[in-house]
Amino acid sequence: MQVATQVALAPLTAPAASQAASSPGRKISPDVLVIGGGAGGLNAAIAAARSGASVVVLDERKVPGGQYYKQTAGSAPGLDAQQRDGAELVAAALSSGVEILTQVEVWGAFDGLLFMAEHAGRAVVARPRTAIIATGAYERPCMVPGWTLPGVMTTGAAQTLWRSYRTLPGKRIAICGSGPLNLQVAMELARGGAEIVAIAEAARSPFAQPVAAARMALSNMELAGRGLAMTAGLRRHGIHVSHQTSLTGVVEAEGGLLATFRNSRGAEVSHLVDAVCMNDGFEPQNEILRLLGARMNYDPAFGHLRCQRSDTMETNVPQLYAVGDCAGLGGAPAAGVEGTLAGMAAASFCKDVPLPETGDLQLRLSRHRRFQKHLWKLYDIAPRDLSGQTDDLTVCRCEEVSLGELRQALGARPGHAGTVKRATRAGMGRCQGRYCGPVTARIVAARDDREIEDRSYYAPRVPIKPVSIAAILAAQELLDGED
Repeated sequence: MQVATQVALAPLTAPAASQAASSPGRKISPDVLVIGGGAGGLNAAIAAARSGASVVVLDERKVPGGQYYKQTAGSAPGLDAQQRDGAELVAAALSSGVEILTQVEVWGAFDGLLFMAEHAGRAVVARPRTAIIATGAYERPCMVPGWTLPGVMTTGAAQTLWRSYRTLPGKRIAICGSGPLNLQVAMELARGGAEIVAIAEAARSPFAQPVAAARMALSNMELAGRGLAMTAGLRRHGIHVSHQTSLTGVVEAEGGLLATFRNSRGAEVSHLVDAVCMNDGFEPQNEILRLLGARMNYDPAFGHLRCQRSDTMETNVPQLYAVGDCAGLGGAPAAGVEGTLAGMAAASFCKDVPLPETGDLQLRLSRHRRFQKHLWKLYDIAPRDLSGQTDDLTVCRCEEVSLGELRQALGARPGHAGTVKRATRAGMGRCQGRYCGPVTARIVAARDDREIEDRSYYAPRVPIKPVSIAAILAAQELLDGED
């Protein structure tokens, strides 16, 4: 191998430094702008385009499809029916006349449905008549000592490595947290040749929750059948799921990582592995919605915000729609139906025609939501209590802020997470507080014994994603050209 250090950005003296600012930008004004190319976004785009609206999709990935369909980044054929279904959905969007721009970083959203983004070094300024936000969610890690070590990653990251690039995160892998994604990825990695040495599931076994399991199965026999088939597949590969077992820490060891787990009886076991994959729930990627003033309610069962929406997925902000997990965890099948409803409603507004009958879609959506409601009762994805962790636990990995520093800042009795942010720099890094923000909000709320709400979090700010100053200047030049 040849190992070299990659230069992230050219020196300021080099001509390339001004290329983004000098490159011609692009202004778009479609009837419907969809941000996010996953299950919800693609279905929304298809529905709107087939209803006669002009549609542009902005997606940050190299290939659209989102987390659920997760397309291969190369020319390799799809791994399974799920990936093939995603490819068909992308093809259907393109054949409907939808324009899909990939590798687009949307960094700004402003009142009046004004969006700013960067695409291939060029500024993009969008002024749509309607906007559908379908940005999905990101995973919540298990914050334990060692969770920031190389080789420790979210389960979704490991799945992306395999499904998109056919690369395993390691040969020997431990998976932990709670939720069906951990089981699915374990099965996929095992088929790819990895050795799954442990699956630690925080919740009780479904067999110990027969009523909840039966209700889930009765709400959607097809999806329940897929879950049973996945469980049977794990058994055929000799993979055992340890229930009521949680990760307590990871340390570097000779030959890899030493991951330690503890079960409900207090017994501990350690495994030497190459990679530790974790999924401890999800946080909606709702920065755009919050910037634009969409109302949110805190869901204590899931530990995240849910966006208030109408039956057609419209928020309190006129002509702004929210579909899928960015509005609160609901699953890909529900996101697809929500996208169709939003796409039809947005096109109806733009074309000034009555909204078609949506009764069948509403019934399908109710069925999917009922399944999700019963499914998550089988798992344990509520936020973890960090009160038992030591002060040296890293909470903000970008700025390397520890739990002890947060506790020290709390000693001054700040009334808001934003005060802690200014005192410690937690949330000021590249990820913009996606990991540490919810943790800080919960710590402050617990200290003051008050309910969490939208205002309990860090205030969303532009830019919401890392972007070069040149890209911001280029967008400003585009706006100045409108005067």
